[in-house]
Amino acid sequence: MRIHQLEKSKGLKDKQRRRGRGNATGTGNYSGRGLKGQKSRSGHSMKPFFEWGQTSIVQRLPKARGFKRYYKLVKKVTIINLNTLDADVRIADAANITKELLKELGYIKTITDVVKILGHGDYAKKLTFTDMNAISASAQKKIDNPGTVHAVPRKAPVKIVKTIKKPLVKKIETPKKASVKVQKVVEEKKVPAKKSAVKPLIVEEKKVPAKKSTVKKAPAKSSSKVTTKKTK
Repeated sequence: MRIHQLEKSKGLKDKQRRRGRGNATGTGNYSGRGLKGQKSRSGHSMKPFFEWGQTSIVQRLPKARGFKRYYKLVKKVTIINLNTLDADVRIADAANITKELLKELGYIKTITDVVKILGHGDYAKKLTFTDMNAISASAQKKIDNPGTVHAVPRKAPVKIVKTIKKPLVKKIETPKKASVKVQKVVEEKKVPAKKSAVKPLIVEEKKVPAKKSTVKKAPAKSSSKVTTKKTK
């Protein structure tokens, strides 16, 4: 027998991973087991409730007398609508519906199951129900008057938009005055002339000093004649 001659067993859906066939496959070298440790060894087995040294949940649960698990405290209710029973060809008109019949038809697993009948959809058959745990008010109306009470169409869910309320501000009403035409006179403001930013050029005349004459002036003669006598 060769590898290509092997056939997949019935019930297998996932593709089988071939390990240790090169790094291109994604499971090369260590074949997806990591490096070392307990899980990388051959013959490794670990109990499903093992929690790595932590006290397991099996040991933490109380074991006192009279203790019940949570799934035993909650009742599992199987819901059956009238339109499904009405559309089922196996159920004859004016038949008596019991838990044994529902079990034979595959609606419930055991006779001890809790069954509730709901009135969704149209209903025309005249069926009678016995050994049912609960029947809704809408289903009871349709059972009493088959074919007359129709299903109410379900409304689409309405989106709730939150609106922010603004604070209320009271408006102060001012007394109305008599209608008199008032002429408004707008005074034109005189805009002062803007001063030019460019300053005028002022040319200063330089005074040239007069040249001194080289010609010597004669001393001025006095008007009063002075007579001097010669001394012997």
